Amino acid sequence: MKPSLLVHALRTAQPRQLRARALRPLRRRQLGAGTPPPFAPLDAPVPLWRSPAFQSQALAGAGSERLRGFHAHYGEEVLTAAREGDEVSAQRLLSEWIERNPARPSDAWHPYTTSTRAGNWIAALSLLPELETQPVRESLWRQLVVLGRNVEDDVLGNHVIRNARALVLGGAAFGAAAMLEQGVRLLERELPVQVLPDGGHYERSPVYHLVVLGDLLEVRAAVDVPGLGGAIERMRGFAAGLARPDGAPALFNDGGLDLAPSLDLPVADDGLSIYADTGYAILRTPRVWLAFDCGPPSPPYLPAHAHADALSFQLWVDGSPVVVDPGTFTYEPGAQRDWFRGTRAHSTVAIDGDQFELWGAFRSGPLPRVELLEASEQELAAATTGRTGVRHERRIRLDAGELTIVDRLEGGGSRLIESSLPLAPGIEPGVSALGSRPARREPRPLSERLFERVEADALVVREERTLPAELGWTITIR
Repeated sequence: MKPSLLVHALRTAQPRQLRARALRPLRRRQLGAGTPPPFAPLDAPVPLWRSPAFQSQALAGAGSERLRGFHAHYGEEVLTAAREGDEVSAQRLLSEWIERNPARPSDAWHPYTTSTRAGNWIAALSLLPELETQPVRESLWRQLVVLGRNVEDDVLGNHVIRNARALVLGGAAFGAAAMLEQGVRLLERELPVQVLPDGGHYERSPVYHLVVLGDLLEVRAAVDVPGLGGAIERMRGFAAGLARPDGAPALFNDGGLDLAPSLDLPVADDGLSIYADTGYAILRTPRVWLAFDCGPPSPPYLPAHAHADALSFQLWVDGSPVVVDPGTFTYEPGAQRDWFRGTRAHSTVAIDGDQFELWGAFRSGPLPRVELLEASEQELAAATTGRTGVRHERRIRLDAGELTIVDRLEGGGSRLIESSLPLAPGIEPGVSALGSRPARREPRPLSERLFERVEADALVVREERTLPAELGWTITIR
């Protein structure tokens, strides 16, 4: 790790992140809880918990990634059994988890896994009140008390919303006023920051946007939180706007389709939709769906799910994908994580490497500035300046039967330029490269679901160019 990266991380971190990181080793060892109060099932969220939004989705394949270990402690199997009315299986799963996972610092008792599991157990006990036994009640109470001491202010983002969701549900179910108030205070603190005026979530991942929205819908069904209703409606509008023609979220930044809950959303309007605060432009016509990334990758203090993909776009024609996002294969640090986060994997232009320096699995160097310049149903334009200091301006024009992408690179010297168009599997689009040598067709992995790869092709122009320079693409809309 470069010292400059550590200095950048310290400079951009929020004070509460630094404070929470310093206190974390001590707090995660405080595992006492006391005697639990009586548990009362929550009736109001039951229809939501029975909805498709809470269908469990298993991660693909097999492996030893830490995320798989987290999922093993989420309590999703318990909730699935309760949704099916299978009391015997649900009770067995509860008992097995309690027996195998005594309270101790571990992934099983990590604040995020604890938050997720506690919420799922409360849902299961509300669907099947017969599941409540003294060991289950004592374990659930301990989980919530430990969580209350370990809110993830060191991480922030969707993790804190998940923490708040568990504390609100737990406080309501146990009649624990202080716990409920803690969860509500967290939401009152975080919602004005995390939910942007245009309805987008500030981590800029349409998948995690849906995860956060699902958590907030549970909270709203259980208790009244000031300002929550307005935030939810703005988020529902954004989620509808960022939905692809197949209904799935556009895969900008991190997140697989297997992480996104299936929520009831409004129908998006045709025409051009600009989400200026979050940084996305969506164009819908009878034949074309175009999504353009024209905003910042993330908050500077929370780049965990950011990809170096500024000015990338996704294109569907007649309901089928043409130019796609590469997705997210893994959260484990290493070459594969770096590839899927990196600029070269995306439908944009890499200039002497990535737009920002990747650090570990979830960190980064300074993030680029991205600016929307123009937006109409005929032309979209935005610009970014990455770590190399080169200004990249991209203009996307849609004329009858043709999409033209023009990239202007302003700066000096000779640069290694790589412009890519990742294609959906099996696609043979009519594409020509502008202002440079002919494009090469290269194999590239795509991963719409975590740990699941498919092989596809990308059209790539790679060459040394002296700046300023201009290049681009013409795509025939067949």
